Amino acid sequence: MRSWAEGALAIAVTLVLGAGLWLFTGEPVGEEPTDTTTPVVVDIEAAARGQVLASETGCLACHTIDGASGVGPTWKGVAGATRPLVSGEQVVADNAYLFNSIVDPPSQVVSGYEPVMPTTYSDQLTEQEINDLVEYIKSLS
Repeated sequence: MRSWAEGALAIAVTLVLGAGLWLFTGEPVGEEPTDTTTPVVVDIEAAARGQVLASETGCLACHTIDGASGVGPTWKGVAGATRPLVSGEQVVADNAYLFNSIVDPPSQVVSGYEPVMPTTYSDQLTEQEINDLVEYIKSLS
């Protein structure tokens, strides 16, 4: 059986070694480096308005919110994700991409899908309504 002093010494050595490793690597001991991407921040009130709007305008007839396949890409998990395009490019689905996908859908079609989304939404929706839809899509990530 170890004495109290031996136990305290073992704890002190462990703490010193851990602190030294943290100072040397810049990372807490035992943890993987974290991703440096900015987390998706959602305006909850705008997302609620966007959810109603998505239902009223028929968006959910083509886009699913649960990850299932549809005529258009699912909205689940899309915000912040890298999207492969039919052009061979890859883009991050940030606010600008999501907004542009609503107002000019044929400009960046997701790989595996046809360019069938109507281009009339920019005439039918206000900028605020489009931003509300973007917030709703972000809330599903």
